[in-house]
Amino acid sequence: MGLNIKDFELVANVVVILAALLSVVYAFGVVWRVEKKLDVSFKLFLLAIVFFTSSEILGYFDIGTAGQVRFWRVLAKVLFALFFLLGILTARRMIREVDGEK
Repeated sequence: MGLNIKDFELVANVVVILAALLSVVYAFGVVWRVEKKLDVSFKLFLLAIVFFTSSEILGYFDIGTAGQVRFWRVLAKVLFALFFLLGILTARRMIREVDGEK
């Protein structure tokens, strides 16, 4: 009796979705409390996390390789990557300003 790959995949997917949902809650808590540029950075991170979570949840509705669900899932992943990158760049710019660079 061992752990098969389907059981592992199910547990891993549940962990990813729960962690993503917790990230949304905690990021929203940070956005609620911070101000100015850090606020912008965390709003971008929050949007990225929401799109990531959406893409993971949509994965459960994906039947086959075609269809609207697949389109929305891919779009959500692209938006995740873009908003995450914008959040990183915003945070980097803020840190460089605080350090007196540029």
